[in-house]
Amino acid sequence: MSRKRKAPKRKKYSDPKYRSEVVSKFINSIMYDGKRSTAEKILYSALDKMKEKNDDPLKIFNSAVSNVRPNLEVRSRRVGGATYQVPVEVKSNRSQALALRWLLDASRKRKNKSMSEKLYYEIMDASQNKGSAVKKKEDTHKMAESNKAFAHFRW
Repeated sequence: MSRKRKAPKRKKYSDPKYRSEVVSKFINSIMYDGKRSTAEKILYSALDKMKEKNDDPLKIFNSAVSNVRPNLEVRSRRVGGATYQVPVEVKSNRSQALALRWLLDASRKRKNKSMSEKLYYEIMDASQNKGSAVKKKEDTHKMAESNKAFAHFRW
């Protein structure tokens, strides 16, 4: 940790089409090797498929992200030579980052043809509270619940 001053907060940029910061962050996490236009095409084509089938793709995307966001997680804490998994609440920035990461990982592991299809199906599943990303959240919550006895080691 730096002893000098706190690092300045960067400006948050929204994406050009939907004017959403969350969509912009998701595009950044999809992106490989600085290929932003490719990442945008992938996400926008998935959102366009949602627009064809349903009404508001941004609403579905936001509900999917909120369904995947974790409230609790476990952190390793070393006390007297033993390591305990201590349940802690997740800050909002971290929970959003985890949700986006889990959505992306789950969609990459899917067995569909193109990445935009994989993303489309995973977002649709997550908005309906099913799919791999939601399962990951539930597993994280179960882990925190089972280690509730070590909550007094919270720092």
